[in-house]
Amino acid sequence: MEAEAIIAYVVSDDTLKLLNIIDDKQSVVSTAEIMTMAIISALFYAGNIEKARKALHSPRYISNMLSKSQLNRRLHKISPNVWNAVLERFFNEAKNHDMVSEFVADSFPLPACKLVRQRSTKLYTDKSYLGYCAVRQEFFLGFKLHMICDVFGHPKQMLFLPASTSDIAGLRAIDLQLPKNSALYADKAYNDYCYEDRLIQEKQIHLMPIRKKNSVRKGGGHLAKIRQRKRKIIETAFSCIEKLLPRSIHAVTIAGFILKSTLFVVAYALTKAAF
Repeated sequence: MEAEAIIAYVVSDDTLKLLNIIDDKQSVVSTAEIMTMAIISALFYAGNIEKARKALHSPRYISNMLSKSQLNRRLHKISPNVWNAVLERFFNEAKNHDMVSEFVADSFPLPACKLVRQRSTKLYTDKSYLGYCAVRQEFFLGFKLHMICDVFGHPKQMLFLPASTSDIAGLRAIDLQLPKNSALYADKAYNDYCYEDRLIQEKQIHLMPIRKKNSVRKGGGHLAKIRQRKRKIIETAFSCIEKLLPRSIHAVTIAGFILKSTLFVVAYALTKAAF
């Protein structure tokens, strides 16, 4: 845990400095230390921040520790943009990231509540939170993680949207920050000719989904096998993230659920970049 805590702190501190985020002079614990505790909680304690707080409360790690409520308030004040910047920093720290020109896009279901509890829940009453998981062949209430990683499995960008959001709509919502002339592989759910043309014109990014049987554009045969093989990378990444997840993410607010889900993605990015 020591090596992971040091890496999490250094990356968090450097990211905050890059974003010009300065702590108040009266702060006993820095924002970088709070982010470190959050990342460690996802990596070793299934998202239990209280266990991470107790584990890191020592002269060796963090001597001046906040209370549970203080830590929770400080943690929720951290902007999602900061966590996205940390994810980008982990990607930049990965080996051979400068040479990468191939990326993969896909979505992953994040159930927040079982469908049988739909009537009793007060958080996920909107129909937009109702989604369908094709792998498990069941409906669920919650979100989808829309993620882009390179062909080595390093996460680069992520976005959490309600579960009813389609895969292609989730990709459109992401402000793609990929190198020019990059190839972006995806499955059949990402077939959108207009969006493909717009990506090429505006950002010089080549979206290359697996084509449907009735598709007008070519992409079968040898090309389909290449795209299918490349796309498997992100499925492996989702499997690794799923191993970090507990059976259910404990959160009393929607913002808390998204925050904890974000921490698991960042924790996985740490393991890919550092080990």
